[in-house]
Amino acid sequence: MRKTRVKQLLISGFKLVFAVILIGLLIRSEKITAAPFVQMSQIPWLAPLIFGLIFLLIFINNYRWLLLLKGLGIDSNVRQTLPLTFIGLFFNLAMPGSVGGDVIKAYYIAGEHHHSRLKAITSVIMDRIVGFYAMGLLGLGAVLFNIEKILSSHQLRVLAVFIGAIVGGFSLFFTLGFSKTIKEHSWTEKLITKMPMHQIWKRMYDAIHSFRNSRKQFGLGILLSMICHSLIILCFLIISRQLGYSEVTALSLFFIVPLGLVATAIPISPAGIGVGQAVFLTLFVWYFGNDSELGPTLITVFQVVQAIWGLVGAYFYFVRKGPQRTSVMKSSSALGG
Repeated sequence: MRKTRVKQLLISGFKLVFAVILIGLLIRSEKITAAPFVQMSQIPWLAPLIFGLIFLLIFINNYRWLLLLKGLGIDSNVRQTLPLTFIGLFFNLAMPGSVGGDVIKAYYIAGEHHHSRLKAITSVIMDRIVGFYAMGLLGLGAVLFNIEKILSSHQLRVLAVFIGAIVGGFSLFFTLGFSKTIKEHSWTEKLITKMPMHQIWKRMYDAIHSFRNSRKQFGLGILLSMICHSLIILCFLIISRQLGYSEVTALSLFFIVPLGLVATAIPISPAGIGVGQAVFLTLFVWYFGNDSELGPTLITVFQVVQAIWGLVGAYFYFVRKGPQRTSVMKSSSALGG
C-alpha cells in the first residue's frame, strides 16, 4: 500500500513538473505574456462577467448530472449534488486531466446510494460522455457551416475528420446501448458473459440501457451541454474582442474550443494545465494562420477562473466527513453493488 502511494505521488509530481515546463516554455517563447492580463484588468466589468458566466456553467453542468441521476431512478437534488460538483472541480486541480474530479464524484455518489452504486457511478460516466458528445456536435456544426475554410487547410481537414469520428463513435455507442433488439439478442449475452468481470459489465450495460426509458432527460442533458459549451465560447469571444482580436468569430471558436477542451481532458497534467495552452496555441495558428498569444491566454483565463471556483470545492471537501447515506437520498430501484 505504501509503495502504491509513493508511486502515485511520483506520477502526480512528474505530471505537475511537466505542466510547469510547458507553461515555462510558452512564457519563454512569449506565447504567454502579462500584457493581455494587464489589459483585461483595466476593464472593470470583464472579470465579474467571466466569473458569473463560469459559475452559471458549473451550475448547469450540475443540473445536467442531476437529470441523468433521475433518469437512472436515483432521487437527489441540487443541494446534495452541487457540493459534489464543486469538490470534483477542486480535485481537477490535483489530478491529471480535466476529468480527474469525476473519480471523486463517483466515489461520493456511490457511497451515498449504496443500494445502487453502479448506477450512481454510471451517472458520472454518462455525464462526461454526454458532455463530449455535445462538444462533438457543436464542432461538427461549425465544420458544416465553415466548410470552405476547413477544406482549405490539411490540418483543419484532419481535425474535422476527428470531430466526425467523435460524433460517429458516440452515436454508435448510444445506439448499441439503448437498442432493445441488441440487448435481447443472444449474441450480446454470450459476448458479455465471456468478458472478465462480466457481472459488473452486465450491470453497467443494464444501467446505460435504462436511459432508453429516460430519453427526455438524456436529450435535455445534451441540450444543456451545448449551452455550457456555448457559454465558454461566449467568454472566449468577449475576451478576444476586448483584446482587439476582431478576426475571431463565434464560428471559429465553435470549431476550435471543443477540440481544445477535449485535449485538456487527456490525463497528462493536473486540470489539463500546460497541455491546454500548447493545444490552443496550435489550434489558433492552424485556423488563423498567424502566431498569436490569444489561444494560450484564453484557456489560461478559463483555467484560472475555474481554479478559483474550485476553492469552493475545497471548503465542501474539508467539512465533509465522507459519503452521507441520508434517508432523503434513496434510490427508487436497487442494483446491488
